[in-house]
Amino acid sequence: MSSPDPSPERIEHIATIIRRDLMLGADVPIEATTPLFGSDLDLDSLDALLLMQSLEAEFGFKMPTESFGPEVFRSVATLARFVEEHAGAA
Repeated sequence: MSSPDPSPERIEHIATIIRRDLMLGADVPIEATTPLFGSDLDLDSLDALLLMQSLEAEFGFKMPTESFGPEVFRSVATLARFVEEHAGAA
């Protein structure tokens, strides 16, 4: 993924959705560089599916099955970049 960095607004929007879907408090810090797996967020595969469904509904796109991989879910920034690329194409 060599697209420009996602906007700070998009990062915060994604972070808000993550907090909601994972039932975290509003004060839980989530930065662009926060890893989605193996960090304090500790997503599992079911969390990732729920999160992607929420993002699809929120931003009006459908994630191609072949795109659902670890590179998209590496960090909040990589997920936000993916959303920006696909939401704009929807």
